[in-house]
Amino acid sequence: HQPWTKHPSLTARSIRNEPMHANKSLVAAIATHITSKRRHAMASSSSSPLLMLLLLPLLLAMARPCSAVDAIGTYCAKNGTSAETQASIDQVLAALVPRASAAYYATATAGRSSSAVWGLAQCRGDVPRQDCSLCLAAAAKEVASSCRGSSDGRVFYDYCLLRYSTSNFVGLADTGYTLILLNTQNATGVDLAAFDRAQGKLMSRVASEAGDAANKGLATDTTRLGSEGGGAKTTIYGLGWCTRDITAADCGLCVAQAVAELPNYCRYRRGCRVIYSSCMARYEVYPFFFPLDGADESADELGQCDKIVLNYP
Repeated sequence: HQPWTKHPSLTARSIRNEPMHANKSLVAAIATHITSKRRHAMASSSSSPLLMLLLLPLLLAMARPCSAVDAIGTYCAKNGTSAETQASIDQVLAALVPRASAAYYATATAGRSSSAVWGLAQCRGDVPRQDCSLCLAAAAKEVASSCRGSSDGRVFYDYCLLRYSTSNFVGLADTGYTLILLNTQNATGVDLAAFDRAQGKLMSRVASEAGDAANKGLATDTTRLGSEGGGAKTTIYGLGWCTRDITAADCGLCVAQAVAELPNYCRYRRGCRVIYSSCMARYEVYPFFFPLDGADESADELGQCDKIVLNYP
């Protein structure tokens, strides 16, 4: 299997979008966590009110810093594991961290038959090696703590991701679990319609670049937009990246699917990310990928983000 070798037949391969049962705890948390402010923010998106009403029981929104050292998302399956399977999970996690720290990507397996477990860990290709190692260590600790006893565990950070499962997912582009982080603030100092057009064109390029085998699943790009009143131009930074177990063609399709969600939830927003288990798409109005362009991120630029988790029924 050569994941970054293009082949004409790969372009017709469909992305797996297996349903995941809605977590009942998410439904119970809606009344507490979705405030009137967030309902207004969601209603201001391009999605129709009826669609948002239908999706409401499956959404979990929480305000959080737009950049944080903590995990930005964790998924744990509700079904449990045997002692033998848990031992396999522990072996996989122990193997993934050093391997992925050295190569920025690794897969691992342990156990046989009913106790078999598959795992994958990966850092974003642009991050410094030390940050990669620290992120992976934190990810393994987080998933081991939060998902202990679960047959499927996934944890997402800004710089890395790690997952394991008792089903062999390696090589399959997975968009069944969706995590969306959107800045609570709209873009400022620019025409909002022009901002959305510029962001859309930028992220379309990012998706196309992510599907180029030469980029090895990581695409970054920028665009500049004139400000209202002739002030300083606004730079929009875009990124798309994929796990390295999927083909370049599937990577491009996966990022394109993530980009297609941006208008539904993130219209006019200063920043947004759509994260799947196999890929993600993100844009911001500040530099967030390496090498950093100019000044460090400021708290004012980062702001607060709402988090939406979609578990397809």
